[in-house]
Amino acid sequence: MSSMTGLLILTQPVRKIIPSLSQTLKAASQHVNKTLYIHLDPLARKRSPELPQRLSLYSRLITTIYSESSSQCRGMDVRVLMAGFKHLADVPQKVSSKVDLVLLDQMREETELMDLKQRYENYLLGNKDKLVFLCKGACSGSEELDDTVAIEDVNAAANKVFESVVVGGTFDHIHAGHKILLAEALLRCSRKFTAGIAEGPLLKNKTLSDLIAPCQDRIEAVKELVTDLDPSLDYHIVEITDPMGPTRWDPDMDMIVVSEETKKGIDFINSARKEGGLKTLEGYIISLVEDKDRKSNEEEEKVSSSSQRMRLLGTVIQPLTPNCDIPSHPHIIGLTGGSASGKSSVAKRFQKLGAGVVDCDKLGHEAYKKSTDCYNKLVQEFGNDIVASDGEINRRALGPKVFNNKDALEKLNNIVWPEIARLAKEQIRDLAGKGHDVVILDAAVLLEAKWEAFCHQVWVCIIKREEAIKRIVERDGRTQEEAERRIDNQLSNKERVSRANVVFCTQWAAEYTQDQVERAWEGLQTMLREKRESNKAQL
Repeated sequence: MSSMTGLLILTQPVRKIIPSLSQTLKAASQHVNKTLYIHLDPLARKRSPELPQRLSLYSRLITTIYSESSSQCRGMDVRVLMAGFKHLADVPQKVSSKVDLVLLDQMREETELMDLKQRYENYLLGNKDKLVFLCKGACSGSEELDDTVAIEDVNAAANKVFESVVVGGTFDHIHAGHKILLAEALLRCSRKFTAGIAEGPLLKNKTLSDLIAPCQDRIEAVKELVTDLDPSLDYHIVEITDPMGPTRWDPDMDMIVVSEETKKGIDFINSARKEGGLKTLEGYIISLVEDKDRKSNEEEEKVSSSSQRMRLLGTVIQPLTPNCDIPSHPHIIGLTGGSASGKSSVAKRFQKLGAGVVDCDKLGHEAYKKSTDCYNKLVQEFGNDIVASDGEINRRALGPKVFNNKDALEKLNNIVWPEIARLAKEQIRDLAGKGHDVVILDAAVLLEAKWEAFCHQVWVCIIKREEAIKRIVERDGRTQEEAERRIDNQLSNKERVSRANVVFCTQWAAEYTQDQVERAWEGLQTMLREKRESNKAQL
C-alpha cells in the first residue's frame, strides 16, 4: 500500500462508538497507513448529553481512541480533530496533510448518505472512490455504553470549559499519552492554550536523556499537532527550565491538565500562585495509558517517551551517508563510547554473530613498540627519559609530560593516532580476506581521531554519567574524583549521539543489551542484502 492519509467520520451515537472502536480502528488501518484524522459528525452528537456529562463522555471517547490506536493502528499518526467534539463546526477545516480517503464508520441510509457526501464534498472532491464504508451492516459489539459508566469521572468539578488552559511536559517522541493530555486540555479550552516544553535541568533524570530531541524540535512538533487538531485557539508553546514555567507569573490562566503521576504539582503550583497574588488554577487529572507494546520488563508499564527512546536502541536513528572514499566491502562500522560504556563487550557480542573486530586499544600498545617509526618519533619529541630499561616506551614516564598540557597531548596524538589507523586498516584488510563482510572498529577515540573517515557507519555506546563513574571506581580501582575527571575529559554522550547512526546502552540487564545488538545486526544484514540485490539488478 502506498502512503495513505484518511479522514474517519464517526456517525454513530457516541455511546455506541466506544464499544465498537477497536473494530473500527482495525478496519481503518486496512486502508490508511500514514495519518488517520478522526472527526465527530453531527449525526453522532444528536443524543449527546449537556455539560458536564458531555465533556466526560467525549473525554472517554478520545481516551479510548488513542489507547486503542496504539495496538490497532501501529505506525500511524492518529489525530482526533476538535471541531466536532467542541461543536465548533460540522466539518473540520483543512488539515495539514492531504486526505486521500474518507472513511465512514458505518453504512447510512440513502438520505443521510447524501447529506454526508454533500457535507464532506471538499474532502471527496467528487471522487466516489475516495469514500469507504468500514462497516456495511450493524457493527458487532455495537451495544451502548451504560450512562453511569460513561459519565463517571473523578474530575467532575473540572468538567467545564475554561478560557485559558495550560499543560506541561517533555513531549519527546509524541505518543498516545501525550495526545490524550493535549486533547483533554484542548477540549476544555476556548481561547488561550499554553504548553511548557521541558528543557535543561528538567531533563537531567530522564531515561536516555541524550536521545531526547532538541527543545525547538519538540516545540515545533507540539505546535504543529495542536494547531492541526484545533486551529481556533491562541497558542503559546514555550520552553521551560523549572517545574512551574509560566504558571509562576502568568495571571491569564484558569486550568491546568496533568497526568496521575504529576498531580501533586497542582497543589505546588497553586500554593506558589497564591503567594504571588495570582488566582489558583482548576486542576484536571488524566489517567496513564497502559503500554500494550511493552517489549521488556526494563520498559515502563505505561506509554512513555522513556520506553520509546529505549526502543530506538539498536536501530538506525540517523540516515546513513554513503562513504564513497572507501571500498564498499567489507562494511566497516566504527564503534565508540566513553569509559565504562560497555563498548568492548558490545563488540564481542557482534563478534559472536560473525563480525570481524579490530581492537584499537590493543593496536595502541603495538604502536609504541620499539624500533617502529612511531617509537622513534615519540623519543625524538619527548626525550630519552621516556624509554624504560628494556628499551620500550615507559608510559608512566610519558604520562606526566602530557597530563594537563594540551599542546603536548596534541603532539602525542598526532604521532600515535595515524600509526593506529595504519595498523587498523591492515587488520581490516586481513579480516576481509578471511571472509568477514562486516568489520567492527572498536575505538574509544574514533571521533576525536577522525577515524570515521574510513568507516561506513558510526555506532555509539552510552551509559549515564553516574553509572559510568561507579563502574570506573569498581573496575579500575580509581577514586570518585579520578573517575569524574576521566569522564569530564572525554566527549559527552550528547556529542557522540549527535554523530551516531545507531546507539546502544548497557545500563540494564545483559539480555536487554543482547536484544539491542541482535536488532542492529538484523537491520544491518537486511540492508547489506538489499544492497547486494540492487547491485545485481543493475548488472
